[in-house]
Amino acid sequence: MKDHQAHERLIAGVAFDIPGMGYKNLKTHKIEGFEPGVARAIADILLGADGTLDFTQVTNEERIPAVLLGRADMVLSQLTITPDRLEQVDFSVPYYVTREGILVRKDRPIRSLDDLRGKRIAVTESSISIRRMREAFPGAPLAVTKLNAGTLNAVEEGNADAASNDLVNLKLMRKHAAHPDQLEVIDIGGHFPDKLYGVAVKKGRPDFLAALNAAIERLKSDGEIDRLLR
Repeated sequence: MKDHQAHERLIAGVAFDIPGMGYKNLKTHKIEGFEPGVARAIADILLGADGTLDFTQVTNEERIPAVLLGRADMVLSQLTITPDRLEQVDFSVPYYVTREGILVRKDRPIRSLDDLRGKRIAVTESSISIRRMREAFPGAPLAVTKLNAGTLNAVEEGNADAASNDLVNLKLMRKHAAHPDQLEVIDIGGHFPDKLYGVAVKKGRPDFLAALNAAIERLKSDGEIDRLLR
């Protein structure tokens, strides 16, 4: 942590398109949501009151490169810890655990994973969900979007029968949709391993990673993580 304490500055990569999770408020121009809140809480612990935290937007595809290329010191953007990602970056201890879910219109006959067979599924590029849908339904027509919010749009506009995404993302997107009463979120996590969100950092920084882990464990034990999500 000595390098960051000296500069008193951290840059966090977060999503800008999911209200409640990671979002740029167009009225206030502030970065809001659960993950920016976690990033701020981490920075408060690591840097103190005089430190500075800046945000940079990352799409799913940009999350790992943002760390590798030095655009961000840490990325908190629904990044599930997986063996292949661990080969590229280091991860903190998990700060949140969610499951796989699907979002559908209530007037469509889709209530389970099996009901997706032969349907057009919206997924975000470079996501775990796209991997899982391709494995579950080889050759199925996928509507691939750059941003997570694009999966919601695809369902709302009739360009997809369902959206597959992290359960927490889908619940938050539905909550802030134009017509949430027309949409339903279904938990299909029983068919897949849980999704463990970790903070991604560049390899070769053991002191920073250790301090990051200690900060996250403190936030979890204090109940701050749960409070930020609520």
